[in-house]
Order: sequence, then C-alpha cells, then structure tokens
Amino acid sequence: MRSEEMVRILEWILCVAFAANVSASFAAEIKMAEVEALAKLPVREILKDSAVQEVDGETYWKFVRGSERPVVVMFYSNEDQDSQNLATLVRYIASDYSSRVAFYRLMVVPKGKPDRPTIARMQAAYGLDKVPGTFFYDNDTGKMVLDREEYDLPTFKEYRTPGLFLWKVYYNKVRAYIDKSILD
Repeated sequence: MRSEEMVRILEWILCVAFAANVSASFAAEIKMAEVEALAKLPVREILKDSAVQEVDGETYWKFVRGSERPVVVMFYSNEDQDSQNLATLVRYIASDYSSRVAFYRLMVVPKGKPDRPTIARMQAAYGLDKVPGTFFYDNDTGKMVLDREEYDLPTFKEYRTPGLFLWKVYYNKVRAYIDKSILD
C-alpha cells in the first residue's frame, strides 16, 4: 500500500472517529436499535403519532405560506429505504423542535422511486429534484425579506439520505443547521 493511500485511510478513520465523538453531543440518548427497527417500516408508520403532519398538493402551500414558524417539509416514497431512513431522522428532529418549527411530509409515490413525469410535476409545483428530499423554509415573520412576500423558494434543499451507519452524525448536523440557520 502506498503512503498516499495510507494517509487517506487514516484521514477517513480520524474523520469517522471525530464524527462519532461529535455525535455523542446530542444523540447520546438515542438508541440505534430503535432507529434501525423504525427504518424497516413504511414511512407513514414511522411518522405515525409524530409531530410531522401529512400534507398533499392541495394543502402544501397553505401550510408552508401560512406558518408563522420555520417549516421543514419531507418529500417521500412510502416504501423506499432512502425515504424510510430519512423519516427516522425527521421523526427524531421533529420531536426535538416541534414547538419552534412546523414539520410536514408529502408522499410523492407509494412505493419505490418516482418516474420522470412525476418528478417533472413535482419540479414544476415545488422545485423538487428527487425523492426523498427535505426543504427548509425560514418563515420567521420578524425577519421577513421585504421583496419576498410569499415563500415559494425554500431557504435550503437537502437530498442526502442518512445511512444508518452515520445516522447520529446526520442527526447532529441537522440540529446544528436548524439552530444556526433557521432559529437564529
């Protein structure tokens, strides 16, 4: 093995070790066995009895534009492993922030990845590029930008999906983003 490869491997190991150490800050009390069990369920089951409210195409803009709090919207496929992994993260984040952030979910397709015409419709309606996706809207009326009366564009779009191996790292990163960029 060349020394350059060894350096890259050591850097990766240090990053993972650092991330695991950082993840202890907020996620220490979360039991990964529970997260893994949840991730095997359909998204609607994962988010049942959670602070994440279901919306549809008819009610989406009413809830996003009508909220006086920041909004997080998860676009998902009910039976898709990436969506299921993301739903576990959204469930835990929503339980932490539901008093300060409104959480919604919109099912794009019931199973698998959506086809191109469906993605094209979602792109036209919401600006969604792929599923799963998470949109963050900073609807803080005290800090509203004057030339943007309606919140048609999310403040931030996220399409990465947490693998269960680094789930706690994602959890902490999302918490840090919400604290710094949304709840500032």
